[in-house]
Amino acid sequence: MAKRFDILVVGDARFQGGTTAAMATDVAGFSALGLKVGLLFVRSAYLHDSRDPANPDALALADLPGVTLLSPGTPAHADIAFLHHPLVFFRGIEERSMLTADCAMLVAHHAPFRADGSLEYDPIATLRKIKTRLGLNARIAPVSGAVRRQLQSFAPMVRLTSEDWPNVFDTDAWPIGPEILTDTSITIGRHGRVDALKWPKSGKEIMAALPIGPDIEVRVLGCPQSDLENLNADLSQWDILAFGAETPLAFLHSLDVFIYHYHPDLVEAFGRTVAEAALTGRYCLLDPRLRTNFGDVFDYCEPGDVAKVLAQLRANPVQARQRAKTAADEMRARYSLDSIGPRLDRLAKDPGTVSRRGADTSVSRVLRKLAGLYRRDWRGA
Repeated sequence: MAKRFDILVVGDARFQGGTTAAMATDVAGFSALGLKVGLLFVRSAYLHDSRDPANPDALALADLPGVTLLSPGTPAHADIAFLHHPLVFFRGIEERSMLTADCAMLVAHHAPFRADGSLEYDPIATLRKIKTRLGLNARIAPVSGAVRRQLQSFAPMVRLTSEDWPNVFDTDAWPIGPEILTDTSITIGRHGRVDALKWPKSGKEIMAALPIGPDIEVRVLGCPQSDLENLNADLSQWDILAFGAETPLAFLHSLDVFIYHYHPDLVEAFGRTVAEAALTGRYCLLDPRLRTNFGDVFDYCEPGDVAKVLAQLRANPVQARQRAKTAADEMRARYSLDSIGPRLDRLAKDPGTVSRRGADTSVSRVLRKLAGLYRRDWRGA
């Protein structure tokens, strides 16, 4: 007989970044609501290195009230099932399990198209593989508007949720830090996992995005230092900390301004570090491509314009502090744990959508890219 739960959550515990953080906060929110949660960890060929350890934050979820860790193959039923990250299932999971749910959602933490236009996964095949390995007929829940527009290109062959399922945060864990811009000097910086794609493509743009100056201190938590230096970026005056040397919260509290620009080959599905910075009351200055995810909550500019914007902030710190406060309030309203209950209620009643309205890729181009994806796979690329 199938074990019965309110929620089923399926994911690969080896993710070390935002996917596990998002999954963990979701499960913590479900637990706080008093829901019974079945948690199933799978192993995906996407994370192909068998040496990759499980993320302790993922494993710790089994200790939360109401959470039961399931063994692969255990029959289980839930009102709603959440499956995390499309590439986990597109690249194939080792396990088979007999799961059923009144509705099942594949949380799309990753966009199907790369920035160069090539296709990284096939959403249609991904849903078929979920059905084969887990027995679930899933629809797709994008984490942002940017991911949604790409996925709409595959409609009507895939059904999306009518509402996005963005990351949520335990906002109590991200309290407002010291008041910003209170001195003649200013501290700017950013944090995140060590990945060259999280940075601009040239040394000139890297230095422009985080400009050094007599009254400007640059701090970075998590930095692919050798990759950036190979691009002729001069990091000699930066305060660079290895990831883990400080907690992200302590690091963010040391900043006045959080600045984030990234490589043209990266599609940023959500921008979790941005939300974290904003929640702590830091002023955020971002890559213009992130406007799709966050709208007018933040300010945006190209790397070459950062120095000019910093000068404007220093000339009017009161306005900058108010802008940061408004952004923090908006992040709490959008992404707090308190939002999970109402979102679950709406999700349970949601018929989903197969509309192509807003799709950013034509049907003919999708077909060409699908052919290219499978041609690359056949060649072993």
